[in-house]
Amino acid sequence: MSMNVSNSLSLRIYYNNYSKVVTGATRKSATCGTLSFADSSALKNAIRNLQDYNFEEASDEQTQEKIRAFADTLNNTLQSAGKYAPNSSSVKHALTNIKNLNSQYADELKKIGITVDKDGSLSVYESAGKNYKKTKFDNFFDKDSEYLNALYKEAKKINRRVDVRI
Repeated sequence: MSMNVSNSLSLRIYYNNYSKVVTGATRKSATCGTLSFADSSALKNAIRNLQDYNFEEASDEQTQEKIRAFADTLNNTLQSAGKYAPNSSSVKHALTNIKNLNSQYADELKKIGITVDKDGSLSVYESAGKNYKKTKFDNFFDKDSEYLNALYKEAKKINRRVDVRI
């Protein structure tokens, strides 16, 4: 799984009260349940944030940062839910559904500079924010996006099923 996590402003916003577990020692020392809860909460926040974001008014750098933070949040969720899955069949099922969604939408994701790796994680092209038209991002990340709405549903399942004490 590609794990090149940066500590961007968007990541801190997505993680909100859990921003300390984005990277570093705090992430390593957090419980599996806490990470799964924080990551799935952040993924829900990222999805809603992207659905409201106006890419056409954003700079190339802002666009790149937004999609990179989305991919990092999703990858963190896959990683932490994968560690938590043995404790919960619901989390395991949601994790499988997220990976299947990523595979199902791989062609559409590729059209905006995001590739789906074999393990279901996402990788963002270094210059996606510059090389792709902003309307493609606005169209893909809109409120009616079947991909994002299904992804939100699975993140919500993980969020409800994890025990932050584990």
